[in-house]
Amino acid sequence: MTNKQGFTLIELIIYIATFAIIIVLLVTFVFNLMGVQAKIKVSKEVTENSQRAMEIMLWHIKHSQGVYISTSSFDSHPGQLSLKTTQNTPEGETTTYFDFYLDNNNRLCLKQEELETTPLTSERIEVNNLTFNHLIDSDNNQSIRIELSAVYKDSRGKAIYQATSTLISTANLRND
Repeated sequence: MTNKQGFTLIELIIYIATFAIIIVLLVTFVFNLMGVQAKIKVSKEVTENSQRAMEIMLWHIKHSQGVYISTSSFDSHPGQLSLKTTQNTPEGETTTYFDFYLDNNNRLCLKQEELETTPLTSERIEVNNLTFNHLIDSDNNQSIRIELSAVYKDSRGKAIYQATSTLISTANLRND
């Protein structure tokens, strides 16, 4: 009997094929994982931007003196909401006005009278629906209904980098 050392050609081919299949599966898994992480990041950014903007608008509505009808735009996109408030007034003033509107890049902005405009959404988020509804009940109580839809702006157009968030909320004016 002879003692053979090494692999036969068939054993070597089976080993290389098995190794190649494992590598392909591993690489595919890693790329899919990276894609899922990218999708989660995009979705999280859209959701967090939308929620933060909605919370800021709701807070200002709840602490306002009333709606300034002259510069507000209701029931259509793009809406604008102007609020009269005694919060954070300029020196020497008893009231001030806050405006929520979309700028030319479809970013949601907050503008306080005599101050710089503050974007409420990042430059990667585009608001594609901003609608305000002014509601008045039988007791003359006022509330504002907000519908906000935002999408992630991606020039590549890949589905993995697309996410949408739609929020609807209502706040009562407390006349603080």
